[in-house]
Amino acid sequence: MDTRHDNAQQDAIFVRNFGLVLALLTFTGIVVAIIARWVYHDFLATTQVYEENLDARIAPVGTANTSGETLTLTGTAPASDAAAPAVPVAASSPGEATYNKVCFACHAQAVAGAPKFGDAAAWGPRIAKGVDVLHKHALEGFQGEAGIMPPKGGGVDLPDADVEAAVDFMIKAAAGGGAGVPAAAPAPPTAATDTATPTVAAADKGKQVYDSVCFACHTPGAAGAPKFGDAAAWGPRIAKGVDVLHDHSLNGFMGEAGLMPPKGGRPDFPDADVIAAADYMIEHGK
Repeated sequence: MDTRHDNAQQDAIFVRNFGLVLALLTFTGIVVAIIARWVYHDFLATTQVYEENLDARIAPVGTANTSGETLTLTGTAPASDAAAPAVPVAASSPGEATYNKVCFACHAQAVAGAPKFGDAAAWGPRIAKGVDVLHKHALEGFQGEAGIMPPKGGGVDLPDADVEAAVDFMIKAAAGGGAGVPAAAPAPPTAATDTATPTVAAADKGKQVYDSVCFACHTPGAAGAPKFGDAAAWGPRIAKGVDVLHDHSLNGFMGEAGLMPPKGGRPDFPDADVIAAADYMIEHGK
């Protein structure tokens, strides 16, 4: 009798514990289901909003206006009220444009024996040779008693027609044909900018000479001259040695890239001044 009673008591305890575990699992499952449903509901709401806005999100920024009407953007004035756009000022002719771009470097100041712009006395004997001859010299280069003319003035990328037009422009000016005053040569570079007007220090002879003569070719890179401050262009030249560069500056030099007239076309300059200018450019070309 005692054994049977003990077995019944153990069975009752097992059933009770099993029921408690089963109830706990059921409660846990219900809680998880509620949480999952809540999370899924938020996900569905977000997805629905995304899908509703999808067409608007991928629509083109604008559509072609085929109505023929003039449209005005929100916050802007109508086209009729807007100020007229600025029109860029161009040279009066292709010849003048080419002169202002390249030829001025030598012809504005008679560098390297070039006839000065508008100087009828200097141009007269040249014009007498014929326009075809002057065109040929301008395109192919020419070395005469008075100086040197590099092919296309050093602007080898210029079209032949533009070079010939520039020659015609200078011939017309020398013959009194009413050509306008060409654009002024760009100012030589300074430490701050390449377009600023140079401030010459009295004690800096090299800079003074550069600002008065050398800038005409070394600012735009005319006739193959290395541009002021261009380390890539000056590097191979500096590697030859300062003495070589001084010699080229004083006596002139014809290289593969272009030419250097003796003393930059100013034979009246003292050797020391020319050397000082060369040193000034070398220092800024490192």
